[in-house]
Amino acid sequence: MTFFVVGPDDRGFFKKQRTTWEFEDALNQASDGDDILIKRDYQFPLEDQNYVINKSLNISGEDNTFILGGFIIKNGARVKLNNLTLRHYRDKNNSLQVINNSQLIATHISVVNDATTGKNYPIIYVDDGATAQFDDLYVKKDKIGDGAHRIYVEKGNVEIKNSTLNCKITATEANLTLKNTTLSYGESNVLSLYSNTVATLQNVTVTGGVKEKDYPCIFSSESILNITSSIIKEPNYSGALYLQKAAQAKVENSIIDSLYLYDQSKIDVGNTSRIVESIALEDHSALTGETLLLDGRDNGKINIFANGESNITLDWIGLAFESSPNIKIEDNVTFNVPHVYVLKFDSTNDEYDLNENNQYTIVKDNLQNDIEYFTTQKKEQVHKAEKDQKDLPKGPQKSGMQQLDEMIGLETVKQQVKEFIAVTVLNKKREEKGLNTSSQTLHSLFLGNPGTGKTTVARIVGHVLYEKGVIAEDKLIETSRADLVAGYVGQTAEKTRKVLESALGGILFVDEAYTLAGGGQNDFGKEAIDEILKFMEDHRSNIMIIFAGYTNDMEKFLETNPGLRSRIPNKFDFEDYTVDEMVQIGLFSLKKQQYHVNPSSYADLLKNNLSKDNDNSNGRWVRNLNDKIIKKQAVRVAMTDSYSEEDLINITDADLDAVRL
Repeated sequence: MTFFVVGPDDRGFFKKQRTTWEFEDALNQASDGDDILIKRDYQFPLEDQNYVINKSLNISGEDNTFILGGFIIKNGARVKLNNLTLRHYRDKNNSLQVINNSQLIATHISVVNDATTGKNYPIIYVDDGATAQFDDLYVKKDKIGDGAHRIYVEKGNVEIKNSTLNCKITATEANLTLKNTTLSYGESNVLSLYSNTVATLQNVTVTGGVKEKDYPCIFSSESILNITSSIIKEPNYSGALYLQKAAQAKVENSIIDSLYLYDQSKIDVGNTSRIVESIALEDHSALTGETLLLDGRDNGKINIFANGESNITLDWIGLAFESSPNIKIEDNVTFNVPHVYVLKFDSTNDEYDLNENNQYTIVKDNLQNDIEYFTTQKKEQVHKAEKDQKDLPKGPQKSGMQQLDEMIGLETVKQQVKEFIAVTVLNKKREEKGLNTSSQTLHSLFLGNPGTGKTTVARIVGHVLYEKGVIAEDKLIETSRADLVAGYVGQTAEKTRKVLESALGGILFVDEAYTLAGGGQNDFGKEAIDEILKFMEDHRSNIMIIFAGYTNDMEKFLETNPGLRSRIPNKFDFEDYTVDEMVQIGLFSLKKQQYHVNPSSYADLLKNNLSKDNDNSNGRWVRNLNDKIIKKQAVRVAMTDSYSEEDLINITDADLDAVRL
């Protein structure tokens, strides 16, 4: 191991040989495991540049040494940085870039970009399997103010502790941990989580968002968020913490200004959390936990609002203020809260009063009896809508087989479905004429990678079988392990039976069915399998059950119970889409959403990104790519503050390049 000292030229009258190094020379000369110390009085070149590090080095500054520029750490390098300030004066720069499975451990680091015009690039960028750990990181507020001053993590792992961050954090398919940190940003969302990101906040204060532009302080989509002993501040807004697209959150001992759940999102608030202003749940979302304190500040919102078959399950809710109504919910919402109280609240000290037994003082109880229920206009007017519909001219409706033929790709599946339907319908006709029929069951296996259209094909099969009179109802019930398996002995069979009964007369689609058999010897999934087998036998002519999942995993699933394979004779093989088919799918999807894009530019982007990042999720991969493109287009349009029809529908080549890998 060699120790390099970077500093001013130390040669003199009595010292002919220089013992210090120029920084770039030391960087080039050093080998894996070497140390570089930068002296406090060393002057970096005036050129604002980023230094590439592709070997494992330890770089330290003497008393927080100032560096004009930043670092790009790549090719699996293992780098330690200590006591450094990285400063840029130009826009479109990363101060730190960690990529290619590299690892960074940084302590006592400050990052600054003092550019006043132009465009912000992520000040810290972590991607492509890289890992970055920061202790005592300081990110200075930017001067451009474009809402894009951020730490960006994609397919990487970042841990930040004991830090002060005046920027936003965006994470996609990443692992993010924040501890003992203050995060503040007033130009956009402060924390944005996408696509299966897992984030943990412990003793963190998050302040910001832009209520005028409907930017929540924390936005989470299809991700998991764990919050402990933290504060989320965005006053006078309805969703300081905003969850959507089946996002999940668990909160303990934290204070959140407001909470908004949408599209099957779920939050567990534990037993020591406090919401300052309001809570809203929409579209099959769920709020669970033990106890919840809800101040109910005056922000023009009802304290608790819920609709769309959402679920609220708590032991009790304690309110600081009584209003009329405190709680307003749609009549299809499950409200399982035995006690709703008004508690004594000390407005001066902004805290709930505790009595001599260290318990909350109840001012009024039984507020659960004062809930205001409502029925949606759609439900109230369903009869009128049906009557009005009869008077409308009927356009031509596509048959199930036409829909199947119009699907992109899936030639093997199409042929298998046509054969299956032909035999099934023929047997039905022979039976109606009193002729002997071959013994046939409808139960089927749908095998293949995700995103290959299994659910769509299942719906089409159900529609065709209903059209031909094979099944009684044109319905498909989607389910998975979470809907079938309970946590205690005996509960799984009952839970599974209810799901099966709900699908009688139609199709039950069991997604990732192999998970029922993957929990070990004492797993209750086997109880679900046994109940399904019995039900299949007892109702073989009145239900079709489709078991879907990865090919190899489903083969193992069939081997776990001797009765499975014989009872599921029909097998459909969903092949992966070709690259050209994925291009067709992507262009069709954008056209359906009324976007215009250059087809050849889009095809070039998709093929490029697919060659570098293919997770074999097929249509889902295409959908995620399109979502990224649309987000880039939206940000570009929003920044120009121009909302003409042309701006709203056109996706430019620059938008495509913004997501190019």
